[in-house]
Amino acid sequence: MGDTFICDIAGGTEPFPHFWEHTVGSCHATMALRADWQKQLLRCHKELGFQHVRFHGLLSDDMGTLMCEMDQLVYSFFNADQICDFLLSIGMKPFMELSFMPSTLSSGGDIVFIIKEILHLQEITMHGQH
Repeated sequence: MGDTFICDIAGGTEPFPHFWEHTVGSCHATMALRADWQKQLLRCHKELGFQHVRFHGLLSDDMGTLMCEMDQLVYSFFNADQICDFLLSIGMKPFMELSFMPSTLSSGGDIVFIIKEILHLQEITMHGQH
């Protein structure tokens, strides 16, 4: 069964916000922890008017969000907080992708891209719980 699309060209119009015109992209989340990146982003915000920054890898190993220590999952949002605090302090907002995952959750060694992002979730059993 096909979908039907109906467009009333006689109907009223309204502005279409171009939110992407105010967003700059920035690779991995860990880049946002660097002082040189922060200085450059502040300049982009002031001189070019960017209001949002988009990045990925918030849950990747290099952010230290989830680790396994002595069969215990250890969460740390310190680095994510540092990034958000900086962005808000200069009047910008984050546009975060929750893509990829920590290796602690991986069920295998499959990776993608040169940056070796992990693809497969494993079933984790710790102290008899799933």
